[in-house]
Amino acid sequence: MKIYYPTRVFLLRGNHECKQLTSYFNFRDECLYKYDQEVYEAIMASFDNMPLVALINNKFLCLHGGISPDLKSLADVERIDRFREPPKAGLFCDILWADPVENEELYDEIHYRGNDTRGCSWFFGEKAVQPLLDNNKFICLIRAHEAQLEGYRLYKYNEKIKEFPQVLTIFSAPNYCDVYNNKAAILKFENCTLNISQFGYSQHPYLLPHFLDIFSWSIPFVTEKVTEMLNYVLQPRPGEKIDDSDDEIPNAQVIIKQQTLGQSQSNTRPLGKLQQITKKQIDITKSKISFVSKMMKMQTVLRQERENIIKLKGLCPDKRIPRGVLLQGAEGIKDALEHFNTTRAADRINEKWPETK
Repeated sequence: MKIYYPTRVFLLRGNHECKQLTSYFNFRDECLYKYDQEVYEAIMASFDNMPLVALINNKFLCLHGGISPDLKSLADVERIDRFREPPKAGLFCDILWADPVENEELYDEIHYRGNDTRGCSWFFGEKAVQPLLDNNKFICLIRAHEAQLEGYRLYKYNEKIKEFPQVLTIFSAPNYCDVYNNKAAILKFENCTLNISQFGYSQHPYLLPHFLDIFSWSIPFVTEKVTEMLNYVLQPRPGEKIDDSDDEIPNAQVIIKQQTLGQSQSNTRPLGKLQQITKKQIDITKSKISFVSKMMKMQTVLRQERENIIKLKGLCPDKRIPRGVLLQGAEGIKDALEHFNTTRAADRINEKWPETK
């Protein structure tokens, strides 16, 4: 009779499982909005208790980020005091934050190099990975930490076991941040065989973004209509065309002087009706009409493309829409979000260790 054991599940700690990043991004805000501080603190305590690495079948080393110059064997991991906030340097930090070198040619040459993308930890290459695998009789390093277009990426095959890569990046979040348009992948280990399964994403159920109530959410509709009405009022109607020829534009200085000193009109050139406006006033009116027209267009785009704008703001370091995108309309916003590589490059700043507020 065969005895079947339930599948063991390991939840490994990543770089976002800490107070600093949950406060810097929106996890803490959402927790406090939906629950309270006690629930948030309980979640943070659970993060402090999560393991940092897992070893599958004594051959596959799994961790979130990468390896470290301080990592020689699993004994180094066992000496870490993990029940705390991650530090900004050292083995604890590197397990959560390190990355393999992106460029394949540099990967072959690099041992360790400072990780300027993350603002901490290291980039590591073949000369660091292969000795670690050999000395510990590991086959492969399995990690996450980076969005991949296909959901996974293989880095150079093991020198001694050609069927397996040295490093395997697996990323299980499809359409990361709702803008990457990437596939996701999971790794299955069954009967000493590794299999990768890919999957796409499903649309979210519709919810008002950023916890907005119906009144706050409807403000763009109202402002769009108010701006549209203002634009309609300012536009010249048939028969109301302003004649701004020089012959009928009065000299404002002469009018003021005449009214002040009581001079007769016979001593000056004919002024016409005092209701006539100056060239400067005409230019101001035209400028206002142009401004209101632009505002009307931007308000329309804000309403129609609200969700895409929220996504775009989330990618920008200062949380602001790039200048000129709204005036380009829906196509401009779509182009700004379209390509995986462009999106990933724009999101790089969010991959760094955040500065203390």
